[in-house]
Amino acid sequence: MGFLKVEIDGDALGVIRKLQSMGKDLSPIGCLVDEANAIRRFRLCKFMHTGRKGNMVAHYLAKYGLELHEERIWVEECPDFVMDVVINDVLHLA
Repeated sequence: MGFLKVEIDGDALGVIRKLQSMGKDLSPIGCLVDEANAIRRFRLCKFMHTGRKGNMVAHYLAKYGLELHEERIWVEECPDFVMDVVINDVLHLA
């Protein structure tokens, strides 16, 4: 897709801290953290913590994803079922 800069937000503070650390992770999810760090091919890749209230769009997308049986990707568009949540987030940022 050609992205040079990415920011990945999550509401699991412990996971975000592990992803921000460049050290070896010996925890049960260490192999996933190592894999995430190994595929950093971006000019800038930031992992940021966002509280659940600030991450409602991700919450709705994750719930939707649990019902899917195939991969679904949206790029530069917003799925209709989260549009109200996106608008609400934007209004609260202003």
